[in-house]
Amino acid sequence: MTVILIKDPLDLSRCYPAFLELRPHLQSEESFIKQIMQQQSEGYKIYAIQEDDEVVACLGLRILTMLAWGKILYIDDLITRAAVRGKGYGSLLIKHAIKLAHELNCDQVHLDSGYIRHAAHRLYINNGFEFNCHHLALKIKHHC
Repeated sequence: MTVILIKDPLDLSRCYPAFLELRPHLQSEESFIKQIMQQQSEGYKIYAIQEDDEVVACLGLRILTMLAWGKILYIDDLITRAAVRGKGYGSLLIKHAIKLAHELNCDQVHLDSGYIRHAAHRLYINNGFEFNCHHLALKIKHHC
């Protein structure tokens, strides 16, 4: 299994089905590619694993510097397609993120995960992560 860096729109298109499983609100492949290209201009990177020429797992990340934690690698997205879960792809991508964090002299690796994503939580904990804060959000468009 090899982790590859995704750069061009054609490869992004191949990642869309995986992202759609994690982010079902994505409107279309075209809007997905446009959004990812915008995020890439801000430092976002996607790494992927292929199986039989199909993208089966993806890792989206960025490097941030924050007063609270210093220089961190932040995992925005970690997806393994439902049909291939349990093959170690998630752990491989997490290990890749940790390796990148070391190479880039990051102090920590962070991610947010939904409350009911228990299988994902087991994966993160098995790879050394700890629950250490609550993430809160306020949707501006719906706030009066």
